[in-house]
Amino acid sequence: MEAPPDDDTAAAAPVASASASATAFTVVNQLLEFDFSFCPQQVKGKTTLDIQPQSPKLREIALNCRQLKPTSITVKGRDAVFHYNDLYDRLSLHPGTNIHQYHFPRDRLRAHEKGDAEELVIYVPDKMRIEDKRELGAKEPVWETLSVEIEYTIDDFRDAVHFVGVEDGDMRYPHAYTRNSPFPGMASCLFPCVDDGATRCNFDVKVRCPRTVGDALCKAPRPDGRAQTNGTHKADSVMSEAGEDHNDLTEEEKALEMSVICSGYMDDVNPDPEDPTRIVSEFTLDTTTGVLPQHVGIAVGPFQHVDLGEFRDTSEDDRLQDEAIKVHAYCMPGKEDEVRNSAMMIPRTLDSFTDRYQTYRFGKSYKMAFVDDLDCDTAHTMSLTICSSRLLFPETIWEPLEHTTRVLVHAVASQWIGVDVIAQTPHDYWAIVGGSWFMTEFYLRDLFGRNDHRFRQKVTMDKIVQMDVRRPCLYDLGEYLHIDPGEQEFMELKSLSVLSILHNRLVKASGKNGVDRCLYRLLFNQGSGAIPNGAISTDAFMSICEKVGHQKLDNFFKQWVYGSGCPNFECAPSFNKKKQVVALTIKQTQGDPNIVMDDRLLGSSNFMREAKERSHGFCPDADWPAFVGPMTIRIHEADGTPYEHIVDINSSQVRVEIPYNTKYKRLKRNRLHKERQAAAQGLSLDASGEQQEDVTFYSLGDLFMTPEEAQEWRIEDWPPEDEQKMETEAYEWIRIDADFEWICKTNIVDMPSYMYVSQLQQDKDVVAQAETIQYLARKEGHGLISSFLVKTLMDNRYFHGIRTMAAEVLVGCAVEKAEMVGLFHLKKAFQELFCIPGSPMTRSNDFSDRALYLIQCAIPKAMSRIKGSDGKAPMEVKTFLLDLMRYNDNRGNDYSDDYYLSALMRCLTESITSSRPYFMSMDPTLNLLAEAEEHEFRKKAIDELERHLRLDEWIPTYQNIYTRTVLDCEVKLIMNRINPLKISDFLQYTQIGNADNVRLKAWECLVQLGIFNTRDSVVRYMVHNIRTDPSPYFRSQLIRIFENAVGQVAVGNVFKLDDPFDKIDGLMVEEEVGVSDRAAELARRKLDGALRGLKMDMENNETLKQAIEDALRSKTTSATDVSELLDFSSLVYTPVNELKVRLEYPWYYKVERVPGLDDQVLMRFRRTRVRTTPTHPRQQPTAPPPPPVVEPTAPVPAAPVAPAVPAPPRMKITLKTKSTGATGASMPGAAPSPQPVELKAIYEPSQRMSSIVGLEPLPTPIVQKSPTPPIPAAPPAVSQPEPAVQPALPAPAPASIPPLEESEPMEGVEMTSPPAPAPAPEPAPAPVSTPASVATPIDTPKPVPAALPTKQPTPTPPPVPATVRAKEPTPAPAPVPKIKIKTSGPKASKAAPTPKAAPTPKAAPTPKAAPTPKAPKQPKGKKSHIVKLHLAPEKLVAFATSTADDSAPSDPSNKKRKADSISVGQRPSKRQSIDPSQKSAAVNGTGSGDARTGAGAGAKKAKVEVEKTGGTHPRLLLKFWSGRLPVE
Repeated sequence: MEAPPDDDTAAAAPVASASASATAFTVVNQLLEFDFSFCPQQVKGKTTLDIQPQSPKLREIALNCRQLKPTSITVKGRDAVFHYNDLYDRLSLHPGTNIHQYHFPRDRLRAHEKGDAEELVIYVPDKMRIEDKRELGAKEPVWETLSVEIEYTIDDFRDAVHFVGVEDGDMRYPHAYTRNSPFPGMASCLFPCVDDGATRCNFDVKVRCPRTVGDALCKAPRPDGRAQTNGTHKADSVMSEAGEDHNDLTEEEKALEMSVICSGYMDDVNPDPEDPTRIVSEFTLDTTTGVLPQHVGIAVGPFQHVDLGEFRDTSEDDRLQDEAIKVHAYCMPGKEDEVRNSAMMIPRTLDSFTDRYQTYRFGKSYKMAFVDDLDCDTAHTMSLTICSSRLLFPETIWEPLEHTTRVLVHAVASQWIGVDVIAQTPHDYWAIVGGSWFMTEFYLRDLFGRNDHRFRQKVTMDKIVQMDVRRPCLYDLGEYLHIDPGEQEFMELKSLSVLSILHNRLVKASGKNGVDRCLYRLLFNQGSGAIPNGAISTDAFMSICEKVGHQKLDNFFKQWVYGSGCPNFECAPSFNKKKQVVALTIKQTQGDPNIVMDDRLLGSSNFMREAKERSHGFCPDADWPAFVGPMTIRIHEADGTPYEHIVDINSSQVRVEIPYNTKYKRLKRNRLHKERQAAAQGLSLDASGEQQEDVTFYSLGDLFMTPEEAQEWRIEDWPPEDEQKMETEAYEWIRIDADFEWICKTNIVDMPSYMYVSQLQQDKDVVAQAETIQYLARKEGHGLISSFLVKTLMDNRYFHGIRTMAAEVLVGCAVEKAEMVGLFHLKKAFQELFCIPGSPMTRSNDFSDRALYLIQCAIPKAMSRIKGSDGKAPMEVKTFLLDLMRYNDNRGNDYSDDYYLSALMRCLTESITSSRPYFMSMDPTLNLLAEAEEHEFRKKAIDELERHLRLDEWIPTYQNIYTRTVLDCEVKLIMNRINPLKISDFLQYTQIGNADNVRLKAWECLVQLGIFNTRDSVVRYMVHNIRTDPSPYFRSQLIRIFENAVGQVAVGNVFKLDDPFDKIDGLMVEEEVGVSDRAAELARRKLDGALRGLKMDMENNETLKQAIEDALRSKTTSATDVSELLDFSSLVYTPVNELKVRLEYPWYYKVERVPGLDDQVLMRFRRTRVRTTPTHPRQQPTAPPPPPVVEPTAPVPAAPVAPAVPAPPRMKITLKTKSTGATGASMPGAAPSPQPVELKAIYEPSQRMSSIVGLEPLPTPIVQKSPTPPIPAAPPAVSQPEPAVQPALPAPAPASIPPLEESEPMEGVEMTSPPAPAPAPEPAPAPVSTPASVATPIDTPKPVPAALPTKQPTPTPPPVPATVRAKEPTPAPAPVPKIKIKTSGPKASKAAPTPKAAPTPKAAPTPKAAPTPKAPKQPKGKKSHIVKLHLAPEKLVAFATSTADDSAPSDPSNKKRKADSISVGQRPSKRQSIDPSQKSAAVNGTGSGDARTGAGAGAKKAKVEVEKTGGTHPRLLLKFWSGRLPVE
């Protein structure tokens, strides 16, 4: 459907064709009316769309509509016909299918995602004219606006709306809200609209809801009388009694007023005139460019209002006055203080964005509603942000501060870029994400400080370098955002970093204008209407940046937006004394194939994402292109002056020479030495080197300068040889990309350690300091490194992030080679900062200084990672950490110590674990005293963990931090073989009734313990939770845990509890891993090998297969959840195109006469029993197992006869044989050769055949012609026959089959009406039972006749050569044919009457055949096709020989015998010959030996055979056997 933009933004496109004019329209305005009911959960909706046609030929109105049930649709007041294709009705597996048919719902889902499938099509009523309403003198026509009114209901909520607090056992306050998504497809689940992500219009909203909480929970009876259910209830619903009606609520809680929070401006709130227990709220969403349907948000519940405007400064209020934007926050009762503490910065944020960018375009108010179970942190709508209550935190907690602030500030920024300005296509979505996050970070730079901003940038870019491997570029990433949550996270990180480095480049080039000015210009153009439809494209955004920055950005966008990956730079500097230059060689190594990077290997957390990307058509680029652009090189020369040089990187390797500026290299060194001496004496030097009163320290980390302090702290200084080297260096240090203009990884080759230390102490940039800490972390532990790190840790002038990094790196210096100096420095620093002077006892906690609090948490974390040579922590560390927990004192502290104690619990657990494998950490020389001490300490540590776990059960901590921490600690202890594995300890926390974050943590722990690959019942329980849990947040997070478990299985990273060694006579024998095992393990670290391994490990897991099938058949899972399960199925199971049909057996009815009124005769029919056998025996079309070869003398039972089939098509078969004469049958020495024989047949299609269900069409033979060799004079002697080829003979129907069983094709199908009886002298035409596969070997030199079925067991059939192939489909079963066999030759007048099988040529004369009766005539008016069948000359000779000699009809051996293999109840109708007066053994196929060949005991079975059946419906049956003719 074509939906042009509004008239205010762009002109309508001209109609290109008649089909386009019949569907093109514009939505001018849309009225939405909702009626929310909580008991039962139901939404009744009514929407009115004002449609502006683009042509008077408009006949179809296509809208997006899902999960709704339309009840009435009118166009201009007239009822309209509509076609509704609900996605959710076809989203699950079809009945009769299994997991191997997953591709059917997957294809349907993808068709709806791409917009290829029609959902709701409304047909304009016939004879409705669309009039031209143009004004007088107007040139362009203005067609009449159509009003389309749709009424609908929503009973099953799988998407779009979520209800909280209405399930049994859910004690939360009842509320409901819309689940808005940044992508199209969610709004159409709430109301019909044009939900394509680009069509905007204005909205009017009316919401009707209960007035109070008591009214909301009052369970009114449903109008249809059904039970009040909505999907699957929680497992703890037994907590509520059957007749309970919100009795747990107090009268005060029942009286709480319900309110409606909606996007737009509130017009009015009135009581419902029809129902006093309900209220009606009205809102208007009106802008110049309109609003996307996905940006209409609604929340209904007992919300408490919090006015955040009180946190605005008085000066700001005086300055803004009436222009100030009012900020309203809404939350559930009891959380008002948390809202004030969490969102106090929002008014200042709004004022800052308004001043720096553009005016807020959505009125004078901004609203925030905090709800439960939201699957994301925030949902952005017009003037309203629906936020998760997980973001709220009390004022006594520090940890969530940074995350919550960033998320809420980003929600405000999204009102400008995200709601007002949208992406033109999914490819352009990166500009929206990056622009809104850049606004956020630019504001947080002022709020948190420049150091925090730079440090966070450094951490983010390091993370991007690791993540940006085998990923789509930013431009293509928009197409894959919906397949995995990791795609959205990566886009947020990289798009922000790309705009950050672009900002640095623009500012450096222009001096002032950066990306912030580009966003200002973008929003200014949107406000002035210069951007059509308010949708920005990548090219338009690049054009704005070029105009603002006054430079071309083609290469920048080509590399960072249209390209993927990040560069790795290696810089090799050298000083040329002769030229006085610093020569730099900069090389890019990201594409070097010789460098093996561990981060390029596939991990368990990335497996599902990469597999989904491949299934959606993404193929990563194998090339690693060279990045180009300007780079800033900063050289700090000997005089301390930094000199910046801009180098143009234009290839993968660049060599540049930078001039050197300082002439006196030792100038700074001498001054530095003097400053050190003056600082040691407490004096300072002025510019001329004279002493001054005030001491001015020259650098950071200048602590412990006196000999006493150095001795106390075990501080080491540079050795004399290093001092001498430093004196000869031409520069202090070099920095690559000093201005943060690249997202890259840098390494300076052979730069000495003292240069890095100078950079740490003298460079004020936190990025330079962080790079030094990272360099020192890669070095081997040494006392000198520990000295510099402890100075950094103790100097409060450093940023707290740098001090924390220093504490973490100090662990590397706690080695025996360095005399455990790192441990000494960490313990000494903690005692100096947080203990009572002169005592190891800690002071009472004081967390008022956030930076100091973070360091107090970081030092114990670092100490817990210290391990000795045996892989275990020293007892000094264990005792220190245990004392911290035992003697922790939080009295007098204004802040909670929950997170601090959580960190100590993790540290204590880490200290009692070993860093070496379990079998290697076992020390046989350990004395009993040390072993007892170790065991006692473990017991004390585990007791502390259990004590805090019980505390959390009695007095819950913030977000159950104690319980989640203890679960993590328990996993670590189990994986280190300290505690035994007890699944029940974790499963008890996965049950409904626990907090969602606790349940998720328990599932995460179970996955880490390898349960997914060992406990099928637990896996089934996990999938059941994904399918039935009512919380969208819990389902989405559990799916991510499930995918992580799948990734562990795929890459072979599953934890196994078994010991990796076996004990043999007290010895430990380790298993050696072979080369093939290592190769297989390495292959699993790539996507192809991981996919093969996953399929091999999980394809045959029947428990998992059944659980996934049940989940895909569920009617409650959302479209996103189903998509995730289908993606998993596509990786493990092979798609199969099949559908099993289940047919019920017919019934026998008993009829009796019942007297009626007024002498009426009534007939009553009753079912008596199920009929499992056909009324008329017929052959089964399926091929039975092959019978074994029997001796020729054994009697052969007759094959069962297929019953009549309703309205069979007519078929005429004519066999024509050619012979050269009587001598042709007995030419000695001649080899047999094939001779073509024509088989002519025609099928008349029957109208009734299409109504037969479950019949499989028989393969149609394809006639293959072979050349005709010379006819032999006489056949040779009969050779020993080869094993027979299996003929396609049907098996008899079973005697009794239980009803309602799955039947085979053709089973249980009978005639709708019996055929008319045939005359007595000539039997009626009998049906030809064509086998399921007929193979007539034509060109086989030595065919052998097949044996007939016997009672012996049937072996496996050998493959049948397909010498006769289908030319056109043959309907099944073979119907009532008329058969006429003609042979030409000297004995043609005595041909056998409709032979049952073509006799094999024999040397001995064959018995004489009975006289041929008059063949039945073909009915007139019936056309026929001729099928040619080519037979060997020996076959033709057999016809002549068989008819030359007559078989005695009175031979008692030729009498018809009963089939031995058929019981009395299964016996088919008695067979009769064509001529009752003659019964030929050659025709009936019985007698001593094989009478059908007429050769006696040693004769072989013929290839063609005719059987006659009698009874009420005489039939004639023609059978063909495949095989090779004997060579005589």
